[in-house]
Amino acid sequence: MVKQLIRYHIKQGIWPLACFILLAIFSYGFGSYTVINEFENYDPSQQPDLLQTVLVSPFFAGFAAILIAVFAILMLGSERGSGRSLILHALPFPKVWLFWIKWTIGVATLIVFPLIGFFASWLLLQAFGINPFDYVTLLALSKDFGLYLLFDVTILTIFLFAGTIAGDIIGQLLLGTFFLFLNYFTYFSVYAVALLGFGTQETDLSKPLDFLMTITAPFALLFQYENLLYPVLFNFALTIILLLFGSRLYVKGENERLGRFTIFPKLHPALIITFSIYTTILLAGIIGLISSENQFLYWLAIAILAWPTFSSYRRMIGWSR
Repeated sequence: MVKQLIRYHIKQGIWPLACFILLAIFSYGFGSYTVINEFENYDPSQQPDLLQTVLVSPFFAGFAAILIAVFAILMLGSERGSGRSLILHALPFPKVWLFWIKWTIGVATLIVFPLIGFFASWLLLQAFGINPFDYVTLLALSKDFGLYLLFDVTILTIFLFAGTIAGDIIGQLLLGTFFLFLNYFTYFSVYAVALLGFGTQETDLSKPLDFLMTITAPFALLFQYENLLYPVLFNFALTIILLLFGSRLYVKGENERLGRFTIFPKLHPALIITFSIYTTILLAGIIGLISSENQFLYWLAIAILAWPTFSSYRRMIGWSR
C-alpha cells in the first residue's frame, strides 16, 4: 500500500520532477562547459571557488526554489482541489502518513537530483583533464551542499505547511509566499511606518531591523557569509516546527471545507487582519515614497486604503462577520 502511495505521489509531481532532472543535468553541464572553456583564464585564487560553485550550487539557484514550491503545491494543493484527498483519507492507515510521504519524497528529490548534477559535472570536468579535487575538498563541498539542502528543505516545508491550512491551490500559493517572505514584509512594513509615518532617521532603523534580513529568513543561508550559525539554527528550527504543526494540521483538516481559501474557519479573522495590515502599510509606503516622503499623505493613504483592502481579503477568504 505504501509503495502504491509513493508511486501515486511521484506521478502527481511528474512535471516538476522532470524539470528537476533537466535542471540538474543542464545547469551543471553548462556550468562545467563554461569552466572548461575559461578555466585557464581565471586567477588561481578564484579557481577553487569557481569549481565549488559549479559542482554544488547550480541546482539550488532561484529557479529550483520555484520548482520546489510547485512540487509542494502539486503534492497537496492539487490533491485537495481535485477531491482525490477524499479517497486517500479513506484508506486504512493513519492520515499523517500521507503528509510524511509527501515530505519524504520532496527531501529525497532534493538530495538525489543535485547528486546527479554533481556527478554529471564531475565527469565532464574529468573528461577534459580537470580534476576538481585538486582544487576543492570534499569537506568544503559537503558544507555547501548541506547549506543549500537545508535552504531547499525549508522552502518545501513552508509550502507543505501552507497547504495544510489552505483549501485549494491559490490559497496554498498565497500563504506559502507570505510565509516565505514574512521577514521581508515585516522589515519593510516597520521601515515604512517608522520612516514615513513618524519621521524616524534611517540610521536609527538599520541596527534594530538587521536581524530580520540577516537571520530570520531562509535566504540568509545563501547570502550570509560571516556567521552562519544563527541562520542555520533558524532554518533548522523553522523546519522542525512547521513539520510538527503541519503533520497535526493535515490530520485535523476537514475534507468538507476543501475548495475554500483555508479549511480552518477560526483562522479567517487572523489571516484577514494580518494580510490587510501588511498590504495597507506597504501600499501606503509606495505612495509615501512617490509623494516625497510626505507624512500627511502617508497616513491619508493608510486611511483611504484600509477599508477596501480589508473588504477585499474578507471576500476572498470568506469571513462573513
